[in-house]
Amino acid sequence: MSKQRLNVLFTCAGRKVSLVQAFREAFNHLGIKTTFVGADASPLSAVLHICDYHYVIPSVHDPSYIPTLLSICREYEISLIMPLIDADLLILAEHQELFSEAGILTLISSLPVVQICRDKRLTAQFFTEHDIPTVRTLALDDLAPGRATYPLFIKPAVGSGSIKSFKINNAEELAFFLRYVPVPIVQEYARGQEYTVDVLMDLNGRVLNAVPRRRLEVRAGEISKGVTVKDWRIIEAVVSLLEKLGAIGPVTVQCFVSDEGIQFTEINPRVGGGLPLSIAAGADYPTQIVRMTLGESVEPCIGNFIDDFYMFRYEEAVYVPGEAVYRVPVRCSV
Repeated sequence: MSKQRLNVLFTCAGRKVSLVQAFREAFNHLGIKTTFVGADASPLSAVLHICDYHYVIPSVHDPSYIPTLLSICREYEISLIMPLIDADLLILAEHQELFSEAGILTLISSLPVVQICRDKRLTAQFFTEHDIPTVRTLALDDLAPGRATYPLFIKPAVGSGSIKSFKINNAEELAFFLRYVPVPIVQEYARGQEYTVDVLMDLNGRVLNAVPRRRLEVRAGEISKGVTVKDWRIIEAVVSLLEKLGAIGPVTVQCFVSDEGIQFTEINPRVGGGLPLSIAAGADYPTQIVRMTLGESVEPCIGNFIDDFYMFRYEEAVYVPGEAVYRVPVRCSV
């Protein structure tokens, strides 16, 4: 495909409208023509309705999911697949070679890396094995009456968006949430200030940039107010961590900083919900991703962003007439 056109498929499109708009601005700035195609299991996705073409496709658990994506890729000559949430990371990683053989870059890490990040138990094990400071994960024996020290924190071993994640204050709450949370993992309660770090890595596993941001307010598990923080302790620790992990593409890292130092808690091998803040602060990840997809060399620019840069999100909407919503083409290859 000519460098004058590069088409993108956004999977599990969801609601990250501002992020998709940032990609469109990057294409316009570079003078590269593009077609954006959105795919989601629901016609009620906001991103679907700002893409040039869009489809309702089977869920990620359906056997026809990958064949359907391949069919869309062939029809629209897709060069880049960008998953926008966690849902299809594992299945895309499992089938990366299929897309690669078709000349399509699926911008996610290898299957082993995705598995480590998606299962919080494997993430905790990775931290421990590589001497990365983290909160302690408690075994069942540690939770026996009289042995646990509160507060604790419980979350699903495989989850996202802080869904069914809770602070545990006493034994009664622990007993309840152990039954309520699916496949739970229980850890020490992290102390200090929480930070999210938006990272972009090149296709050889080099960190191109890392932007710590502090969440000032969260709504529905996603940042609504935040500020960038150019703390080199965090940046250098994240670079060291991800070099050991061997990820590629966008990665989001969670950590807590206190007087005792940095403790890492999670790694998500995808774009974060607050990435538009980092982009607005000067970390032009969409442009770098486009250039990587075109096979161009992108040099690291770690620390190249504005410190103390704020984001205050407000309610926006995508307005679509009913017939447009319920006539989104259904796509399924079997």
